[in-house]
Amino acid sequence: MASREVIETTLTQIIHETPRVLTFRLSVPMGHPFTFKAGQFVMASIPDFLNTKGRPVRRAYSVASSPLDLQKGYLELTITRVGDGGFFSNRIHDCREGDRILIDGPYGAFHLREKSGLQPSRYVFVGSGSGIAPLRGMIRTLLMEGSKVPIDLYYGFRHAHDFIYEGELLEYAETLSGFRLVTALSGRDHPGLPAGWKGRFGRITALLPELVPGFSNEEIYMCGPPEMVRQTEAFFQSAGYPEDRIHKEQW
Repeated sequence: MASREVIETTLTQIIHETPRVLTFRLSVPMGHPFTFKAGQFVMASIPDFLNTKGRPVRRAYSVASSPLDLQKGYLELTITRVGDGGFFSNRIHDCREGDRILIDGPYGAFHLREKSGLQPSRYVFVGSGSGIAPLRGMIRTLLMEGSKVPIDLYYGFRHAHDFIYEGELLEYAETLSGFRLVTALSGRDHPGLPAGWKGRFGRITALLPELVPGFSNEEIYMCGPPEMVRQTEAFFQSAGYPEDRIHKEQW
């Protein structure tokens, strides 16, 4: 992975997504040529936060915003506090607005594909947990570009309080006729289940045979833990989806 220029950004807003997940809005210096493709990641570090060898602690995070948000001067990283073993995530969760965050990038081959010819009939996004972050950046890009291609988002998480971007995604589902949202809770118990919960229960991978009838010129993007990605990819392959229509990222 070739290195890129390190850019100093300013933390301008901290958005509380769930009890363990925060979105950090970072202001990019005005006029800086930094850009990325929706779905790619950056390496993040914090000034003077060093490891035992005196080197900067760097971690990879997908950019959760759209490249078009750079026109407004910012990008966003959505980060889960890991707890024990989460050396960097614990540190950045202690940051405050006005702090400096260093990024370099972009990196990664997982990104929204540019279409020069026939558009897909539908975009299908499958995510689990914090794997929703790059998918959200892709969805925002399609919507901000005014794409007329329908979008399906199948998103699984353990409990109702783990629903990242809940307000934004529910608004899309309620106001956009071409946006379909299916959520599923995989936890065995469901603490704090909101009244009128309209989502499903079970692992999102187990619901795919019901949700996806078969290949009809769709484009597939998936992101989540390795086993979830493996199962999702295997399903789409068995359902006859061409390899060049299946795009994956795991964390």
